[in-house]
Amino acid sequence: MDVHALKSYIINNPEYIEKVLEEVGFHHITKRNREYRAAIDKNTNPTSVKVNIDTLSATSFSTNVNGDLITLVQSKTYTSFPKTISKIAEIVGFKGEEKAEEYKLPFGGFYKNIAKLRDEESIDLEIYSDDVLDRFSKTPNLLFYEDGILPGVQKEFDIGYDSVTRRISVPWKSFSGEICGVMGRLNKKEITEEEVKWFPIISFPKSKTLYGFSENYSYIQEKGIVMIGESEKHSLQLRSKGLNIGVSLGGNFLSEIQANNIKSLFPKMIIVMLDEGMPQEHSLEIAKQLKSDKYYKNKVGYVFDKNNLYLPKGSKLAPSDLRKQELNKLIQNCTVWI
Repeated sequence: MDVHALKSYIINNPEYIEKVLEEVGFHHITKRNREYRAAIDKNTNPTSVKVNIDTLSATSFSTNVNGDLITLVQSKTYTSFPKTISKIAEIVGFKGEEKAEEYKLPFGGFYKNIAKLRDEESIDLEIYSDDVLDRFSKTPNLLFYEDGILPGVQKEFDIGYDSVTRRISVPWKSFSGEICGVMGRLNKKEITEEEVKWFPIISFPKSKTLYGFSENYSYIQEKGIVMIGESEKHSLQLRSKGLNIGVSLGGNFLSEIQANNIKSLFPKMIIVMLDEGMPQEHSLEIAKQLKSDKYYKNKVGYVFDKNNLYLPKGSKLAPSDLRKQELNKLIQNCTVWI
């Protein structure tokens, strides 16, 4: 299910906010100007919870929740992210239908030929039971560990190993947190020209989801910051550094549905962090897609190390490959704000 579409549906029908709050057990619900106020329990402060009508941003002062309506409901019901999304959709009668999205091609189609090779928009995003991961062993791998991805993080993201393809298995989830595909990474550093480093074990259209979105949703809501990178390791490496605010495109193109769901987080700050070697104009184009200047304003920038102070020229390193101290310096000194 498209979280952006669900949130847009509720924003366009703000009376559903009261319905959601009531159904999950909040009390003393009142509307005050552009927000709803409520109490956690019947005998608590009737204004301790607030939900903004325009953005669905939410705060619960008594329980120290700072996020949106989704994270507020999740904290109240003690359910998983996918079940929370399903519960809210059920309450408001949202069916989850979405239209096919088109790629936003930078430079007037400079990469058009490459994008054609990834024509995923005619493919539906299929959802799988968690049982589909039973075929993969759950042992953390040394290759990812040497790449700065901690065993605990590998476990949190269900990283495993597929003995059939001899690849590290990396499950992807839909925006609502359900398994929608599995990527496989060759379990070795040196890759020959005949070999493919990444290959889908269970195919899916990457343009219709974001890696790390559901896993980091509540943290992004709390911090108000999202960092966007290319490969899965971007989100995994950032998480290993204590930065639970990364999402990955699965490439270097940003589809409209990806952009919409990032903006639906209503983050105060967005930083695009593409790999070394990508043209500056490419990062700028992605950043422009994420900029909002209407009723909601955000700060959007992109990392570009033009003098290769931190990312050696020709290295193809991702910013997340850097140690945390170097990464902080890269962001501080090489972020271009638009």
